[in-house]
Amino acid sequence: MTTPPEPAFVVYAQIQVRETQREKFLTHILKLAERSLADETGCLQYDVIELDRATDLFGVYEVYRDAASYDVHGASVHFHAWKVVAEVVIAEGGLDVQTGRRVPVVRRRPVTHAGFDVN
Repeated sequence: MTTPPEPAFVVYAQIQVRETQREKFLTHILKLAERSLADETGCLQYDVIELDRATDLFGVYEVYRDAASYDVHGASVHFHAWKVVAEVVIAEGGLDVQTGRRVPVVRRRPVTHAGFDVN
């Protein structure tokens, strides 16, 4: 009997950006997302979400093959470069990070978006 694969490791961060730092934040967080997806085989998804434009509140949703892949991300050069910028652009107390495991979902019908099958 084979062991099922470990569920994907998920990170969700809510980020309050300092006033006047929106553009710098976006430039650097998008670069981090791009490098993570390009350079880390274990990084499966990296989304930056604008939660509230008026208050510069953002979310980041990351999916990794497993916890070890997330550890690789944390040790990467691009993540360490981001941490330096984060000290400047994130408001004091403005970072809340949650981690967990993706729960498998059984799809019972095709998923469509704007009439296109996305399965």
